[in-house]
Amino acid sequence: MATTAITLSIRPVFIGWVTLLIQLPLQLFFTLWSGVFFGAMLQNTSLVARGSNASFIVFGAVAFFGFPLVAYFGKKLNYSRTEYRFFTDRLEFEEGFFSINKKVIRFHDVNEVTLHKGFFQRFYGLGTIYLATLATGSSRTFNPFMALGFGNVSASGVGVRDIENPDQVFDKIRGLVDAANK
Repeated sequence: MATTAITLSIRPVFIGWVTLLIQLPLQLFFTLWSGVFFGAMLQNTSLVARGSNASFIVFGAVAFFGFPLVAYFGKKLNYSRTEYRFFTDRLEFEEGFFSINKKVIRFHDVNEVTLHKGFFQRFYGLGTIYLATLATGSSRTFNPFMALGFGNVSASGVGVRDIENPDQVFDKIRGLVDAANK
């Protein structure tokens, strides 16, 4: 019989400047790409004076400022909707804004619990806890769309991302998983 009392409820912490820093390489790539690609397309029309670089600059500027705005607000909205609810026998979570992802992980299916604290996470006292099941595996995979708020953690393993007090939460989650697997 499944219990209905929530043992632990966690929401991720959003840090805007870290989001902007992580997406910077993609921002620079898309700035150059859109400036060259769309600027060249417009260059061959009668809308731009011959020899003018205005089309390259306009499209590059739109990408340079638009890309971080999408990344910032996409991730902020994603985090605002995300909540991890732990019961004695399972984890339930709903996340996402652009696309909604709901998932239930039974603790008896969890093979491994891993705590990861990256450089910026350690700076802010945050961490990510990964729950490995046979369906998800235990390794993290890189997903560039996570920086934009489009990615879901369950696509790359079940991770409770950017949480406060990760060491204490890790101990609680590990205790829940151990108790369910006895």
